[in-house]
Amino acid sequence: MTASDWTESSLEPRAERQHVFIGVMGVTGAGKSTFIKTVTGNDDIVVGHDLRSCTTEVMPYTFEHEAVTVTLIDTPGFNDTTRGETEVLRDIAEWLDITYRNPPSIRLSGIIYMQSISDNRMYGSSLRNLKMFRDLCGENPMKNVIFATTGWRLAKEGGQYERAVERETQLCTERLFWEPMIRFGAGTARFEDSRESGIKIIRKLIPQRPVVLQIQHELVDQDRNLIDTTAGATVNEEIKRLEAQYQQQLREIQREMAEALKTSDLEHQQALEETKATIEFLREQTRQARDILNYERRNMDRRHENEMQSLQNALQDTRMALDNQRRRAQAEAAAQRYEDQMRFEQIVTQLKENMTKLRQEDQKLIEEAIANAQKEHDKLPAKGRKRDMGKKLLLGLLPLVGNVVMAAMGFGFIGNPFAGITQQ
Repeated sequence: MTASDWTESSLEPRAERQHVFIGVMGVTGAGKSTFIKTVTGNDDIVVGHDLRSCTTEVMPYTFEHEAVTVTLIDTPGFNDTTRGETEVLRDIAEWLDITYRNPPSIRLSGIIYMQSISDNRMYGSSLRNLKMFRDLCGENPMKNVIFATTGWRLAKEGGQYERAVERETQLCTERLFWEPMIRFGAGTARFEDSRESGIKIIRKLIPQRPVVLQIQHELVDQDRNLIDTTAGATVNEEIKRLEAQYQQQLREIQREMAEALKTSDLEHQQALEETKATIEFLREQTRQARDILNYERRNMDRRHENEMQSLQNALQDTRMALDNQRRRAQAEAAAQRYEDQMRFEQIVTQLKENMTKLRQEDQKLIEEAIANAQKEHDKLPAKGRKRDMGKKLLLGLLPLVGNVVMAAMGFGFIGNPFAGITQQ
């Protein structure tokens, strides 16, 4: 999709058919991609069989059901294994922002929140992510939410069905879990690994009146920054808690290192140095998470390889490095294609023409990046100007604003987050 393809009419649903948009959310491993693949019959959807996230970008999948066109929006898990929850929130928020801000202001008819019934207990991160989901939606849109449990077939085969039913009751009745949202109108359902079961859930949402989510109202109607939204504040609270925790741990390690120096315990000193390095790494990841929330503090020199890794999986460096390497390679290849097709001036023009689709804070970031790139470009003599200036500009913008924003301006890097919504 190029920027010129995205006119004011290009987002309009087909006039002859009802077109509904349904978000599919939940933590990694809950079965979001399995649900979408089963319902749509799309064999290109990759499904994971462990806790590693297969969905790394917001991605729509469209299918026809009776007289209705249905677009399911697959989203990264809030506890994504290769990216932190701040980056995941940013990408989901950007997609919801752009599709609502620009004509014809798409609104979701519903959200399906997937939850594995085999999860025996809610971890702190799961509870926090559930709160973030509630803050993202708001109270009034809860009537358009369905909490769908997965893993029932495995529970039956493993002799755990009764325990699963108890777990379902607990989720629905305890204030710590779904009960407050059910009181505001959210529904529940079981997904039993069949298309019939999935369609039954979707049928409940098709007649619903499309709603504006709380985060859309805050970002678009109230023109707030992401950090000032209710969901952004929830993530920011956790960032502050982690910063304080890591600072305290560093103070304790420094005290122990001083004692180890007095006793000349070299082995203990080395162990403490390694622990200190790990904590400093985690603290840096937390700082980067805050930068994503607070756009004004972003550093224009940050490179793509410094993207925030998941705090909970930060020590799994090898696997995460491979994932980041793959994403960098995809971004490099896409940027090179744009560089081959367009001159630097054409890339700048296209960016400027499409900035009006975005929030003010995104526009400011892009304007600053263009200004810096233009200065560097103009310093070079006409014959000495590098061919990769446009590529450098695009790669510098990607980690700052994300793939959703870049795609909205006609420079998608990883998939098309507006597929099935825009006219190709």
